Amino acid sequence: MSEQNPIKGAGDTGAMDGSEAPSSLGASASLPAGSKRRRRGGDEGSGGPGLASRLRPRVGPGKGAVLVLVAILLLAAVPLVGSAMKKTPRDKVGISYGGGPIEGSRFQKIVQPGSSLFFNGLFDPLYLYPADQQNYIVSKAATEGDKATADSVVAPSSDRVQVSYQLAVYYKLNTDELRSFHEEFGLKYQAYTGSGWKKLIEDTFRQQIENALQEETRRYSVAQIYGDAELLLTIQESVQQTLSERLNRAMGSDFFCAPGYRPGGECEAPTFVIKKVDLPESVVAAFEDVRTSDIAVETEKNRVAQREQEALGIAALQEAWGDDGSVYAIIKAIEEGLVKFWVLPSDGGITVGTPDGAAGDAPAEPGTPAGDGG
Repeated sequence: MSEQNPIKGAGDTGAMDGSEAPSSLGASASLPAGSKRRRRGGDEGSGGPGLASRLRPRVGPGKGAVLVLVAILLLAAVPLVGSAMKKTPRDKVGISYGGGPIEGSRFQKIVQPGSSLFFNGLFDPLYLYPADQQNYIVSKAATEGDKATADSVVAPSSDRVQVSYQLAVYYKLNTDELRSFHEEFGLKYQAYTGSGWKKLIEDTFRQQIENALQEETRRYSVAQIYGDAELLLTIQESVQQTLSERLNRAMGSDFFCAPGYRPGGECEAPTFVIKKVDLPESVVAAFEDVRTSDIAVETEKNRVAQREQEALGIAALQEAWGDDGSVYAIIKAIEEGLVKFWVLPSDGGITVGTPDGAAGDAPAEPGTPAGDGG
């Protein structure tokens, strides 16, 4: 009977492979000689992953989702940043305002025509207005005027005849007053758009043109307007000045200038031109009748005056040649070519050449044979 190890507990037994059993104090058992502990993942030469695979970073499911989200945000930001890059055409002037999600709509700057590409700001609008010469045309030809149909401005004369005007106004926007114009009228009409600009001009220019033309036309009769070209120039100049003054009063400032306006320069009145004046057909027909009658009267006056002059000539001839009416008859016959030649009574018997240049022989003296020279 062998002696028991005093350190072992009553219930402890030895390992079947000859190794020491686990210590009752909790220490790990020693490994048998010549054996190795297999490391997690295996070692090189054992068929498991090598050192490089153990050092490679591993991306978990959460990190991958974050990377995808970042990529999506970057792609979405590209058009957003691109839309913030602005430039102005050569015929447009821009005015920039703040407009971000948390930014107030405040004035930022005015951008002159033909600017290069610049960063205007995220969500910040750039409003564009015309910087070149503009025109407002009223014409009965639908392809010429601002309206798609035949158009004219009608005003009564002093004798209550309706006069129709076809006209044109040439102007430029006063860009020195662009901020006031935009905040007072541009936003109201959305005048930075084509339809909004057209509506603004129709509401401002058209009303003032009609009022100025009606006021000026009532000063004159239809005959004066229809027949006096210099008077039309006077009406044109008066309406141009009145139009500028009334636009200023109605809008609060000189927002529209002459075509020659330059930024920083003087703002003169827009150019107003009367292209054509039309009257009712019945009035035109009456004018033509009167004109035809005037021509007939003038023709008759001329005929009477001509006869009076002829009578004066006859009287002068009769006074010079006596009361013999045959003298005047001979003269008229000669004027009309009815007499080819005639002989002046003379002691020398001179024969006057005929109209065709033939000359007759001198009459023979009594007792002398014809054709004898001596």
